[in-house]
Amino acid sequence: MERMPRYLMQLYRFKTAGIDQVSSQMLGDSLRIKDTQIRKDLSYFGVFGKARYGYNIDFLIDAVEKILGLNNQYRVAIVGFGRIGRALAHYHGSDCHNFCVQLIFDTDPAVIGEVVGAVPVESMDLLEARLAEQTVDIAVLTVPEEVADRLAMAGVKSIYNFTAAELHRYRDVFIENAQIAYGMYKLAHRIAGHWPRKR
Repeated sequence: MERMPRYLMQLYRFKTAGIDQVSSQMLGDSLRIKDTQIRKDLSYFGVFGKARYGYNIDFLIDAVEKILGLNNQYRVAIVGFGRIGRALAHYHGSDCHNFCVQLIFDTDPAVIGEVVGAVPVESMDLLEARLAEQTVDIAVLTVPEEVADRLAMAGVKSIYNFTAAELHRYRDVFIENAQIAYGMYKLAHRIAGHWPRKR
């Protein structure tokens, strides 16, 4: 499942480039993943190509979208309208195809009342009341981890966590961590063997 989103994004790029037939070798070369791994991943979900011809790109995009659950629309609440929250709100506010921002919350009086698309930024004091009125599928958390307790208590079942906290204390709540530092640490590890650097 970690690889499936990469496959889908590359397939979108191929389609934009006018490609209508794609092989596992072509997809693998573009992502630096073995073609045998791609075939294995797809066959696990019952997606099979034709020998020598590969996959029709529309068929494969549709299949991977279904595997990822992207044939549904998900309601999103953004909790924290700082730099990350603002960027995500504007990104998804222009496209409700799969992830539609329904609610935005913040504590800063200077931003409360701003509107993204048709969605106003509301006070964090209204969090529980608004979630009771309007159920969301995913909460994007960009503010201190204590707010995660309020989200879980309000019945939110999925949290996309942009904070530095490890949120593992909630039963029946799916957590996806998006901690930028992790990627930087991985890169640091990879280049560490090349030190000292040339000046």
